[in-house]
Parts: sequence; C-alpha cells; structure tokens
Amino acid sequence: MEEARVFVFENYCRIHHKIDLSALGEKLAMDQDQAERWIVDLIRNALLDAKIDSEERCVVMGADSQSVYEQVMERTRDLNVRSGTLAINLANMLNETKKEKARKARAAREEE
Repeated sequence: MEEARVFVFENYCRIHHKIDLSALGEKLAMDQDQAERWIVDLIRNALLDAKIDSEERCVVMGADSQSVYEQVMERTRDLNVRSGTLAINLANMLNETKKEKARKARAAREEE
C-alpha cells in the first residue's frame, strides 16, 4: 500500500505545484493529519523537495531542477527528433519537385 501511495503522490505532484492536504489525504486514502505526517516523513527522508504551508494547509512543491547531464540528454534527444523530421520533410520536397518536373516535361512533350 505504501508504494502505491508514493506512486499516486509522485504523479499527482508532477501535475500540481500546490496541493491541498485534505484533497491529498483523500487521494491517498488517509485523513488530513495522517497525510501531513506521511509527507513530513517523505521530506525528512529527502524523497521529496517540498514544503508544508501550515496556514493554508497545503503542500508546496519545490522546483524540479535537472542536472546539466539531463539537460544535455534532453536537448540531444530533441535534436535527433528534429533532425529526423527535417530529413523526412526534405526528402518529401525533393520527391514533389521531381514529380512536378516530370509533369511539366510530359506536358511539354504533349504540346509538341
């Protein structure tokens, strides 16, 4: 059950920056106080970059910073996709140009 709660919580946190403790407790099948204690334990064990706002009774997620290595890998992955798309588009344009030249040549022959 604990692993399922962590999974649900991680996915919920990826979507939301600020999370109400009562809503979170409902999603995790806990009451609000249990949910708060559970999150405090996650923060203490360094599994979570977040802060609890006691006045608003919510969890504020920290900034998700990527390492330089992750940033380079992501941009490289994007570059590969963009290069592949560019190559496909260029090949399509060349094929269309060849077809258009062939049509014009046929039309010129037919006119003669």
